[in-house]
Amino acid sequence: MNKVIAFIKKEIVFVISFALALLSSFFVKPNAAYLGYIDTKVLFLLFAFMAVVAGLRFCGVFDACAKFLCRLTSSVRALSLVLIFMCFVFSMLITNDVALLTFVPFTILLMTKCGQQKYIVYVVVLQTIAANLGSMLTPMGNPQNLFLYSQMGLSAAKFCLILLPYTIVSAVCLVIAVMKIPSSKLFETQEAKTAFFESKDSVNAKSSTKGKPVQIFRTVVYLALFVLCILTVLKVITAMMLAIIVAVVVGLLQWKILTKVDYILLLTFVCFFIFSGNVQNIEVVKNALAKIVSGREFLCGICASQVISNVPATLLLYPFVSDAKELLLGVDLGGLGTLVASLASLISYKLYCASESSEGGKFIKVFTIMNLIFIAILVAVKILVGLI
Repeated sequence: MNKVIAFIKKEIVFVISFALALLSSFFVKPNAAYLGYIDTKVLFLLFAFMAVVAGLRFCGVFDACAKFLCRLTSSVRALSLVLIFMCFVFSMLITNDVALLTFVPFTILLMTKCGQQKYIVYVVVLQTIAANLGSMLTPMGNPQNLFLYSQMGLSAAKFCLILLPYTIVSAVCLVIAVMKIPSSKLFETQEAKTAFFESKDSVNAKSSTKGKPVQIFRTVVYLALFVLCILTVLKVITAMMLAIIVAVVVGLLQWKILTKVDYILLLTFVCFFIFSGNVQNIEVVKNALAKIVSGREFLCGICASQVISNVPATLLLYPFVSDAKELLLGVDLGGLGTLVASLASLISYKLYCASESSEGGKFIKVFTIMNLIFIAILVAVKILVGLI
């Protein structure tokens, strides 16, 4: 029973999506049409990205990048800026949740070793905001973007241009927010800095029993697969072909990586696809949602995200929108706000709470204040863009 309760707490969004799909099936009996609800292109691409990024993370590619960049810093402010913008930039390529899973533990360990624990909450909160906002620029930055990109029929360049103004403003706001951190020295001496980065436990790298040549080979293969993922986003190859190639290559190269894929997230998508499909066949509910959502996509996207998070909100609202661009902006900016507005934010919170000397209450307070500031600024930008 304890295991069931623990699973429900950990995968609450999946549980809700499954319950909704099950409930809707009483109104629309299961039939062959259910298969038509599921967007397999999104599932295949999401699977491939998660498998390839898990492989790169296992090889320590992102940790190595972090370690290299941090060698260039000399002050607490400079280090914080690097740590935050690593999440901002990498989230555009490896998704917001993976960026946080990779860099938040590194940040906590690094700042603790440097004796800068008092800045950990503020930096991790800004990393979370950075990952959520950086990821909105690209089609593969987060699951809701991937879904909407597959539906909107836009080129990758046109898709990015929609979010570009908000991404630029976000970057500027992050830089301003970092200015609150003092520019005091990170290490007292260069020797202390060198000794730290040469210590074996300085990063949260994945160790391997294999030799260096094997790790280099694996890294090259995973990078090649990542290029294929990008080509799929650019519609050069099909998502099904990509998924087959990734499954076969990763299975032969390092089959355990396939167990690192978040299959629960894929099942969550399937459940919401079924729920959304069924809702469209329940006339009363369909008409009510269409009336509420149509013409209010941006507002509905933001509000729904605060309660059920932005990925489920996207899948629920999309069938009833008349302007997908407005929904895209709503759910991406809607990732700010409450702790559940983006599932990536919960990842940061859990990672922080698992660290020594964590203060959950302080994290939520700082998180809420900073998120409200950022979402207010970006909504104001949205209003100004609409007036131009």
